[in-house]
Amino acid sequence: MTMWQLFQPVSFQIMWVALIWGGNTWLPISIAMLIMHFTLSPSRLDDAKVLPLALGGFVIDLLMTQLGFFSFAEWPLWLLVLWVAFILNLGHSMRFLRKLKPLYLISFGAVGGVYAYWASWKFGAVDLPHGPLITLAVVATTWSIFLPLCVKVDCLIRKPRYG
Repeated sequence: MTMWQLFQPVSFQIMWVALIWGGNTWLPISIAMLIMHFTLSPSRLDDAKVLPLALGGFVIDLLMTQLGFFSFAEWPLWLLVLWVAFILNLGHSMRFLRKLKPLYLISFGAVGGVYAYWASWKFGAVDLPHGPLITLAVVATTWSIFLPLCVKVDCLIRKPRYG
């Protein structure tokens, strides 16, 4: 196992925990880890090309906030950094998602999305004003669409280049 193969998934988990528990306070550490990601990554250019997907996820979360499904104690800049880290994972430690059949990918998105937001709510990173049942049903629907889209776009951007 190379340093990269160890660093990439471990750094994502560290960022997730730090940002969920510490919010904007932990941004410097998470941003430093993202800089290390780009320093160590064997595919910096492709990593940079997929970053607009992170903005898409962040916009979805802001829309959910505007619609009253999410409420944050402070402006969640940390959420954008978390989205960047997540999107970068798709081409590396979560590359296995490319091999899943669409129905499994849809299911993985729904279950994984619900788990991530439920855990965030339990850790106090987000409030769910409409309650967990309604909000997590909306999250499941959203993630069942957005994750397969992100995996497909990531795959298209990172496709092997010949010649």
